[in-house]
Order: sequence, then structure tokens, then C-alpha cells
Amino acid sequence: MTEMAGLKSWLKQIPVLGPASVWVSSRLKGTWVTDPRNWLPVLLPEPDAQIVQIGSNDGRTDDPIHKLLLERQGWKALFVEPVPYLFARLKLNHPPDPRFRYENAAINDGSTARFHWVDESARQQLPDLPEWYDQLGSFDRQHILKHLDGILEPHIVSQEVNGITLGDLFVKHGIEEINLLHIDTEGYDYKVLSQLELDRHQPSVILFEHKHLPLHERTASIHHLAGHYELYDLGSDFLAVRRTRLSKFARRLVALEDRKVVA
Repeated sequence: MTEMAGLKSWLKQIPVLGPASVWVSSRLKGTWVTDPRNWLPVLLPEPDAQIVQIGSNDGRTDDPIHKLLLERQGWKALFVEPVPYLFARLKLNHPPDPRFRYENAAINDGSTARFHWVDESARQQLPDLPEWYDQLGSFDRQHILKHLDGILEPHIVSQEVNGITLGDLFVKHGIEEINLLHIDTEGYDYKVLSQLELDRHQPSVILFEHKHLPLHERTASIHHLAGHYELYDLGSDFLAVRRTRLSKFARRLVALEDRKVVA
């Protein structure tokens, strides 16, 4: 195939996936199929979608929905983040708008619990820290220690945070229909997902991180959703599409056929 023919082949695929700029960037990096930013705009065409994001961090850094939320003025979002300084950044990174709501809490059994994170001042003493150093917040202190050869230990903050169940969160904010449930909680993802009552709430799309899950929880998450969703492995995340929507996006999802997860 000539270089020009190859370029034409690439360009033909752009309308199938997400925004051209994101598609081209990820295509050149060889990650276009596994980049959720290419799939969410396609799988969520609704002009008035309701998003629920658990583990929002600052709502911007490596966030697959930040730009979409700013571009799609009819989309509403509920952000959940337990770390105080990240919660403050989260609110600053979004315009003051009633379509955005926030919950400064962690999803658990509803009780106050000890949570661990890296202090925001760590970068002052360790200027070469990767940008994700402040995304390691967890109920498990060991989760932070296993990163970067333990150099973050002196900078770990352990503090009691408010807890709320997923069901109570939905009730508190009047959430009924959910178009996208996004979970990124550093190894706590299955514990959050397992609280999703599928007989009451079936989000159109679920995106959740699996790379930190132990095998039994990774397997359990697949079985929890398999009856209602088709799952695709994007590498670090699972993309789950509700089965009732599959026919609508069948042509597009062919690109993920070899990443389909079998329960």
C-alpha cells in the first residue's frame, strides 16, 4: 500500500469514530482503538446526556470526558471526588453552571472512612514526579507505596473522609437515567461497580478502570455486567455498552471486535 493510499484509508475511518483531532493524535500513537475519547462521542449521541463520574480527580488531567462536557452544552454531570484539594480544583476546572454538580465523598458503605492520598506539595520537593502522582488516592495506603519505588511515602496524607453508597448518591442528586457511568478509583472500581443495581439503573455506557483490580474482582466485574452489556477491553479500562444499543452502533464497534470480553 502506498503512503497516500494508507493516509486515505485512515481518513475514511475518522467519521466512524470520534473528533478528528483526537482520532489522528491517537492513531499516530497507535492507540486509536483503545482511546475512550474516540468512542464516547460516538456511543453517546444524546444532546442531553447525564454523566456520573466516580473518582473525578481534578476533572481535567487525563480525563476522557472533560472536553466533551464543555463542548456539549446540554450534557449534565455529577462529579464525585473525596480528596479535598482535588475537589477544589475539580470545581475550578468547570464553569459555574447548574448542569454540573459535585459530591466531596468516597463511594463505600456510607460510613466515614480513612482515605490516603499524596499531598499536593510533593511536587515542590520532587519536581520530576509524573503528572499522575496526585491521582493515586485510595482506601489502601499500600496502593500509593507500590508506585515510584515508595518515594511518595513521606508525602502521604491519611484523613477521614465522608462516605456515601452509590444508591444514596443517586437519590441525593435525583439521578434516574444515566447515559455514562465513569469509574476511576485506583483499584476500588469493582467495589463501586458492584453497588450498581442493574434492575434499577442500566447506564447506556459504563467505562471503568480494571488495571488495578485483582483477578477475582476483574472477573466478578465482567460477570456482574455480562447479562446486560457487551464489554470491550481497552487496555486499562473496560468499555461496557448496553446490549439494547448494540445494533445502533454495530458498524462502528467492528473495530473493537477482537477486544470483546467473554464472560
